[in-house]
Amino acid sequence: MGDEILLRLKDSIINQDAEVATRLAKEGVDAGLGAGEIIDAISAGLRDVGDMFERKELFLPEVVRAANAAKSALAFVIPMIKRSGDKDSQKKRVAIGSLGPHDIGKTIITSMLIAEGFDVLDLGIMLTPEKAERLIKENGGADLLALSVLLTSDIRKAAEIIARAKAVDPRMKVMVGGAAMSNKVAKEIGADAFGSSGEDAIRIAKGFCRGGQ
Repeated sequence: MGDEILLRLKDSIINQDAEVATRLAKEGVDAGLGAGEIIDAISAGLRDVGDMFERKELFLPEVVRAANAAKSALAFVIPMIKRSGDKDSQKKRVAIGSLGPHDIGKTIITSMLIAEGFDVLDLGIMLTPEKAERLIKENGGADLLALSVLLTSDIRKAAEIIARAKAVDPRMKVMVGGAAMSNKVAKEIGADAFGSSGEDAIRIAKGFCRGGQ
């Protein structure tokens, strides 16, 4: 039953059906599926949508609808993850933000980080150096900063965000991802790691933060 729910959930993302996606996410929780399994199914649906977009089988409005379906399902799952987590003050904190206007990738990775036991500080979208520095200071810092950089025009801004964050706390590690990033660019702007997927983000976060604990 669980596998069937996950398969239907993945299909609901591909079919851009937010109502069905949210209902199936709830069914998955009620059936005892783990949050990580539900998030994986949503992510798999989005990956297929991305592949179909690359092959010109889907167009931008359909991709946006699929992203909205994923966000609707995740909006149900994320609070459930937070409620199930403990209040351990020793949890490692990841601050995460996007320099662009889109937050679906950030939302997916945020969900995965929470499911793995991290305390996540969401810095939002359209992140600026001033906003990043202010929010990190106001919220007591972070062990790791994760940035999504989609446009090459934002690379210089990302470098300034990293410099300001490390000025706040020189021990803070930084990982970057997004279409404008690569291992080479990540090193050039002062980041400590580059990831090309949600799985990379979790692996890097665990490596820097010893499993989030």
